[in-house]
Amino acid sequence: MANLNGAATFKAFLRKLETTDPKHPDTWNPNYQDLINNDVFLKAFADEVQAARGAGRLSLAERLAAIEQTQASLSPEFIDELAGAIKYALDQAGVANSSIQALKQQIQQEGELLIENRGVVSGCTVEKSITAARNLNLTAGTCFANGRAYAVASGANMASVPSNIGAGSATVAAYLYLSAGGWKLAVTAIGESVPAGAIRLYNITIPANSTDATDPNLSNVTITSVRRVEAGFPQFFDTPVSQFVPISTLSANDWRIDIDVVSADGAPCDRKALNIASRAPNGFTLELASAADNVRVRYRVSKLNN
Repeated sequence: MANLNGAATFKAFLRKLETTDPKHPDTWNPNYQDLINNDVFLKAFADEVQAARGAGRLSLAERLAAIEQTQASLSPEFIDELAGAIKYALDQAGVANSSIQALKQQIQQEGELLIENRGVVSGCTVEKSITAARNLNLTAGTCFANGRAYAVASGANMASVPSNIGAGSATVAAYLYLSAGGWKLAVTAIGESVPAGAIRLYNITIPANSTDATDPNLSNVTITSVRRVEAGFPQFFDTPVSQFVPISTLSANDWRIDIDVVSADGAPCDRKALNIASRAPNGFTLELASAADNVRVRYRVSKLNN
């Protein structure tokens, strides 16, 4: 049997049935439909009233009376005091948040750095070749890396200087790298950095339009030594490696620092091997007094009275 389904629409009148109307469902079903629609509409309205009076209220009037009583109790003086209390609480929360942020980013600062300790003990000089175009020769010597010393064999025409077809001069680097056959000489390409683990020996300045055809003997190429020579390795260093560590600026340089050596390659390295060579409100210089290489250091700078 089919049903008449109501819709939430309200109709204020029904068609009056006449004695001449056919006695057929099509005559009275439209009226029934209007009545059911009205019922659905009124039911939705009743549900809305029920929800509006809230839990525990017997009528909507009771709910409205409670609201009026609450509003009446909020005098202008009370509202002003409440607004003041809220503003004070927000201000204090802002101060607390700023203090926490300062504690995390300035008053106590933490970080990590890597100190590389590599160079030359003796020899390892580079000269221009006279037997091959744009090539470099390497003299024998001793280098140090990974906390130990290595013998470096000499080699003729061991690396070549790239051509510079640009309109301006370019600078590349000659460096030692550790291969399966020992330490070898190489030169970076223009725009390339010295690879990790290498030992930089020389800066090479290549003038514009310097090629195999225009300058095969590197006559116009300048080779400048940047070798770090430590003849006393590993017992002592003439120029200990140091690194500046920037920090968020503090009010003065009377801060405290705690240092932890996480790892190191080669020679032993403890906290005593790290010296604060200089300090400033915006950073400090850390100096390594050890033969160790790849020293990974964690630090914490604190100034609670900042």
